[in-house]
Amino acid sequence: MRMIRNILAALLLVSALAAGAAAENGRIGVVNLEKIFREYYKSRIAEDAIKQQAEVYRTYLMRLNDQLRTLKEEARAARLNSQNLALSEADRKAAVDKADAKARQVSQKEAEIELYATEGSASLRKVEQQKREAIMAEIYQEIRRRAAAEGYAFVLDSSGKTMNEQPTLLLCPPSSDFTAAVLTELNRTRTKKVDAPAPKPAPPEPVSKP
Repeated sequence: MRMIRNILAALLLVSALAAGAAAENGRIGVVNLEKIFREYYKSRIAEDAIKQQAEVYRTYLMRLNDQLRTLKEEARAARLNSQNLALSEADRKAAVDKADAKARQVSQKEAEIELYATEGSASLRKVEQQKREAIMAEIYQEIRRRAAAEGYAFVLDSSGKTMNEQPTLLLCPPSSDFTAAVLTELNRTRTKKVDAPAPKPAPPEPVSKP
């Protein structure tokens, strides 16, 4: 325990010295990135667009599953007919052929659903990542612009957490926090036209059968 306390004390000393050196070379600013991202109007627009796209994929996936259930029922009915002694041998043979064909269609549909679900999830993750990266680029640009204008040599993120789910930034003077100023500038260009609901995405193309 004493060794751990000594290590922590040394780390605090190093942090204090680093902060002192930074203070000598320039101001230290603070922003809450999580709050900025959450309250930036483009984040909400992007979230709505992603939800709409997810609903399109979900609806189409439900349609594919309905088709699969129908094929399974038809395959089951054909198998039962193939074992129906009341039917002629020719009819039972035709039922066997139909049951085999339906079984192949069931396998193809199951593969199609699996492929569609995998590709759909990957596509949604990619879209979400691209939108997030684009929004974060705008946020970083405004942070850099304001930091340069106000003489901040370092900017810390107050929303960060340690491995113990504790805030990484324990103390900071309110005058160093320019989160509100960044949000005000980012949301300044908000208009009714931009804030209008995004059009619903087009239905996805059917997945090619293997």
